Amino acid sequence: MREEITLLLALQENDQQLTDRQSQVKRLEAQKAQVERTLRDEQAVVDQICQTLNQLEQTSRSKNLEVDDLDMQIRNYQQRLDEGIISFKEMEALRTKIVHQRKRISEMEDEALALMEDIEAEKTRLTRAQATLTEREKELRASCQKIDKQIALVKEEIALAQKARAGIAEKMQAHLLNRYEKLHTEYYDSVVVITNGTCSGCNLRVSGNTVERVRSDMDITTCENCSRILYVRQASC
Repeated sequence: MREEITLLLALQENDQQLTDRQSQVKRLEAQKAQVERTLRDEQAVVDQICQTLNQLEQTSRSKNLEVDDLDMQIRNYQQRLDEGIISFKEMEALRTKIVHQRKRISEMEDEALALMEDIEAEKTRLTRAQATLTEREKELRASCQKIDKQIALVKEEIALAQKARAGIAEKMQAHLLNRYEKLHTEYYDSVVVITNGTCSGCNLRVSGNTVERVRSDMDITTCENCSRILYVRQASC
């Protein structure tokens, strides 16, 4: 049975390496996903500034158009007053409208000036944010490329380990391989050593009969508590 145990241990070591490498790939992929999220978040900040700037410019254009419209209305009102072919009541109404419109134009011009200041401030903010984003994009994309290379290397190691596993599995008896693989779905360590009469997998004592069977090396023996395959390193258990 010593050869079978040796093969089992070799297979287990290989599978543990595979598990570790596969976990490493998942961690690296998670790191890359986080870097990509960071990049999207930073791009979104710049996009938001652009959107804010566009809204400010659109509002500014609307106000300018409204000022032009109000100015045209005042010209029309003034023309009617100058022609003097309307009633006194209508003249008073037009004068009131002109005063109101001019007041509104004055208010809107002040609003337009404030908007222009906001627009200039937002343009400055956008320029700085775009410059920062350009550098951050280089940095984050470089990080992604580095992670991709690491993933590729680990996947190459996985491919080699899988090839080595197939070679080990070919040397094993089918029933023993099936038993191991069933245990491996449950345990990271399916083949464990007995130490001082205790299974090193579940840390529970095994019976004297089990210890003797493992010592005799005549058959594959499992722990009566956790069903792991047992072996000994030396004569004394």
